[in-house]
Amino acid sequence: MEENDRLLTELNKVGIIIDDIYDLVNTNVPYPEAVPILIKFLKDGISHQGIKSGVIRALAVPEAKGKIGTILLNEFYNTPTDNISLRWTIGNTMEVVISEEDIDEVIKIVGDKVNGMSRQMFALALGKIPSEKSEDVLIQVLNDDEIAPHALEALGKLKSKKAKDKILKLTSHSNSLIKKEAKKALKKIG
Repeated sequence: MEENDRLLTELNKVGIIIDDIYDLVNTNVPYPEAVPILIKFLKDGISHQGIKSGVIRALAVPEAKGKIGTILLNEFYNTPTDNISLRWTIGNTMEVVISEEDIDEVIKIVGDKVNGMSRQMFALALGKIPSEKSEDVLIQVLNDDEIAPHALEALGKLKSKKAKDKILKLTSHSNSLIKKEAKKALKKIG
């Protein structure tokens, strides 16, 4: 596994001694010196799906915020739609590292039903950066049970008064998770 060895060797050079990329994913110890190396590996292309997923997960740290949005979005668009797991993982990392420059592309992903479940964490990411465009797309996807719980959580974080009436209707939804998230969102909105 040449890619793995190269990655571990580069990390070793900056004092990060691990056996596997998932050692970073599963640690509570910050590793800011690893972030530039992980970004470079992702940008250069990783063929092994497990290593790629691990690198993407390992980049879900504050130190990567504002540095990898475009790279993650490119990775998302270059990942086949049937690879839901990797696409969801990319969204999960985007939820941590999203910056204002990423909003328009994230909105496109959330609004496109073709992206299926992989939109969930991208929707949640929109709750981190207030924007009328973000709010509008989150309100639009409240009709979609596949993404509604995440959209509700994001709208709650945004304290969206605009969404209040629609959220109120969802407090009696037949899906218990949607009902629960709608009630939580309303409490945050006030």
